[in-house]
Amino acid sequence: MFQVPVLLVIYNRVDETHTLFQAVKDVKPSKLYVAADGANPKIKLDYVNCLRTRSVIMPEWECEMKTFFKEEHTGKSKMIHQAITWFFEQEEEGIVLFDDTIPNVDFFHYCEYMLEKYRNTPQIMHIGANFLHKKLKGDNFSYFFSAYAYTWGFATWKRTWKYFDLKMTELEDTNVEEIITKYATRLKEKSYWMRVYNSLKKYRLDYWEYQYNFHIWVHDGLCVSPNVNLVKNIGFKNRKKRIRRLMKDTSNIMPLREPHEIVRNIRVDKYIFKKVYKRAFYRIFFDWFNAVVLGMEKKI
Repeated sequence: MFQVPVLLVIYNRVDETHTLFQAVKDVKPSKLYVAADGANPKIKLDYVNCLRTRSVIMPEWECEMKTFFKEEHTGKSKMIHQAITWFFEQEEEGIVLFDDTIPNVDFFHYCEYMLEKYRNTPQIMHIGANFLHKKLKGDNFSYFFSAYAYTWGFATWKRTWKYFDLKMTELEDTNVEEIITKYATRLKEKSYWMRVYNSLKKYRLDYWEYQYNFHIWVHDGLCVSPNVNLVKNIGFKNRKKRIRRLMKDTSNIMPLREPHEIVRNIRVDKYIFKKVYKRAFYRIFFDWFNAVVLGMEKKI
């Protein structure tokens, strides 16, 4: 029986949720939380698909299961924020998975170990599960420390989530440029993150992944990032080829080979910025336009 609480955030994808639940069933968590957004009235058959998706989660092992099912449609970022906030109102730490992800069984044991190891290390705020960079020659460690919080399945603590909100109110009385400069090592990076921040504020966009990353930076945090992929994101299958390349298969990571000190790997972060974040800026507005103007909201 797996003792770390697990939160599943689902919506209307029946097959994907079934695949995710089969992976969770392999470890049989003793505490299982399930959050689901309500049906979007603009989408045909969404109500039926939402009900079918919720019915997939039926534990056959002894566990404490709690649900947070919305009657009305909330939307991706608001729903995720509410779901994780609800989760940490009841738990001090835990694992978060989404319905478009497939975790490797080692992911759970990796998270369990990291949650305990860095529980009392405030600098470490997030435990990621994704491998988006090239393997570095001579890097024999199982994980490294990054400025970037990958969110396609992760683990964290209540202490990390405590003051996070989508409006980024904690940044209002701070020097945002100074905070970004601590993490953006080059002018291009600094300019990029300032543009992202200003755009989110000016247009009042809810893009929780970016807002969550800013939250970590405000608190001088770092993220644990594995040197193999532990969670496969299958939500990219209909995206462009360069985006689908991020949909890597998973590998085992246990037993761990641990770094000797907590130091950010700037070399890897530079690569990640160039290959992932630098190209994603206009995706923010593309998703917003689809959701607000066309009513084609991005799925959870």
